[in-house]
Amino acid sequence: MSSTGSARPSRHHHSYQEYLAYERDSGLKHEYDDGEIFAMAGGSRRHNALASRVSAALEAARADDCVAFQSDQKVRVLATGKATYPDASMVSGEIDGDPADPSGQTITNPTLLVEVLSPSTEEDDRGTKWLHYQLIPSLREYVLISQARPRVERYRRLPSGAWEYRDATSGVVALECGAALDLDRLYASLPD
Repeated sequence: MSSTGSARPSRHHHSYQEYLAYERDSGLKHEYDDGEIFAMAGGSRRHNALASRVSAALEAARADDCVAFQSDQKVRVLATGKATYPDASMVSGEIDGDPADPSGQTITNPTLLVEVLSPSTEEDDRGTKWLHYQLIPSLREYVLISQARPRVERYRRLPSGAWEYRDATSGVVALECGAALDLDRLYASLPD
């Protein structure tokens, strides 16, 4: 949910260990990217309701060997060092922790990541963050949920390693993890 625009000049360069200590001591969520620490803004009621509904769908459909997480789960991209909090995520099979995080709270092998788009984060979620996420070897699906109107976009990794893109504005989006996102239910009676 942070706004980590790539055009922003670097002001400070923090090590990953400094980031972990800062986040632990502050008690707040922050993203880490290229030595910079970014505070995460809270989501709107609409954003939070959509994220909650997606998390509920993932939990309801998960297989016994899968774990679904909501937005308090930190994910680190080992290839680039980026650490972030997607709105929802899932791991199929054994969970791999971040070897650099002694707390053991960071995961590195999600199979599914979901971001609810907002005006302040959409560019990053579609751009820089997506470039980082593609470097997670375990990732099989990346899902973007629009706040503005019924729309779910899904990127699915093919056996070749290429990504297939699907865009839905109605109906049901079936995810590889077994969850089905019914757009009518997802967007019904959302707060403003």
